[in-house]
Amino acid sequence: MTNQAAVLVVEDEPSLQLALADLLAEAGFTVKVVGCLAEAQAELSGKVWDVVLSDMRLPDGDGLSVLAHANTLADPPAVVFLTAYGTVERAVEAMKKGAADFLSKPFDDDHLLAVIRRNAEFTHLRRRVAELERAEESPVGVSPAFRSALELAATVARTDVAVLLQGETGTGKEVVARFIHRRSLRASGPFVAVNCAAIPESLLEAELFGHERGAFTGALRSRPGRFEEASGGTLFLDEVGEMSLPVQAKLLRVLQDQKLERLGSNRTISVDVRIIAATQKDLAQEVARGTFRQDLYYRLKVVPILLPPLRQRREDIPLLAAHFARSFAQKYQRTLELSPELLASLAELPWPGNVRELLHLVERLAVTCPAPVVRPEHLPPEYRLPTAPGTEPGLTGTLADQVRQFERRVIAQALEAAGGNRTQAAQSLGISRKTLWEKMRLYGLDDGGS
Repeated sequence: MTNQAAVLVVEDEPSLQLALADLLAEAGFTVKVVGCLAEAQAELSGKVWDVVLSDMRLPDGDGLSVLAHANTLADPPAVVFLTAYGTVERAVEAMKKGAADFLSKPFDDDHLLAVIRRNAEFTHLRRRVAELERAEESPVGVSPAFRSALELAATVARTDVAVLLQGETGTGKEVVARFIHRRSLRASGPFVAVNCAAIPESLLEAELFGHERGAFTGALRSRPGRFEEASGGTLFLDEVGEMSLPVQAKLLRVLQDQKLERLGSNRTISVDVRIIAATQKDLAQEVARGTFRQDLYYRLKVVPILLPPLRQRREDIPLLAAHFARSFAQKYQRTLELSPELLASLAELPWPGNVRELLHLVERLAVTCPAPVVRPEHLPPEYRLPTAPGTEPGLTGTLADQVRQFERRVIAQALEAAGGNRTQAAQSLGISRKTLWEKMRLYGLDDGGS
């Protein structure tokens, strides 16, 4: 894989250009050679490179400028420097600023190829890890309402406009906010999340904008706020509708100017932050009530995105549940499979807590259900669908088959009601403990059964 990597060579000496191009091409790399900083910046902006091999001295700049430009990219390459006598100190400085390695001229061909291969492999590995993280965190769903919201999120991701995510609690607003950040030009910068409802009103201003030592009782040291921490990246303001009017006023000023003063200080600090806000409230109604500033409302809702509740995207419930099951199977190092009957049952439930409630239920099953395949009878009582008398779901086949299915279900429910205590379960069923044990083995309800 690494021998197919793309290497950008930045070197102005013609003889060395030719030698490096031949060496790398013969080793199987895709090679492009440029002779100056301007050409290097153009290539870096126009194509994804795995490794940059650059001279420290260039006719229109230096290698540090190449590194600085590479570091601004959402998917930066590894940067390796070629140094002549007298530029080693600059190469060491470059290493401190994020360069991957440096080689002194004259270099050994085999050593240079080994360095390029190692760094190409590292770049591929970093990208693979990022892909896995995106797959793990990416929003899941195929319903038209959800896909429409996600397509809008993807469209605005590569801009810097403010986004307002609206929806009931638990609909996945932070997941979508992270989705936008990962696909933005700020993806290499920080993503900082603040739950405005979880922070006392008296502390929210200091949390957002920072404070100096002694600014208030208990401020024993200076501390940067979340705006400063998020500079160069994205600040996610969850439950923004819970902010007091004074904090709203200061937030508006910071959004307008991209400048702030910490509490207890007159020093102005510049920040560079993209805002994604979220709320479960109807902010238009809050504006009408006078509890939310109209000017801030319009500043935040440049692009509003409405996330549908789970009950309006029922076709997504089996996909989400299976996705969560895979995650928790890995987390708890166990086999965890959701039966088709269970997935169908989950799709019928009301889910007032939306995706978050489904997530917590699947984790609960991962922790408490000993069976490798989770079935409807393993659900906690509050998640079991009500059935009319004489219409037990899932009873099929001959009368004998249906009797066995019904008996298995009753035994499973008795065991769960007894917290797994076989003696209590046997007593509630009016059978001996030995008979219960035999039937548990028959129906696969013993330890490790399904």
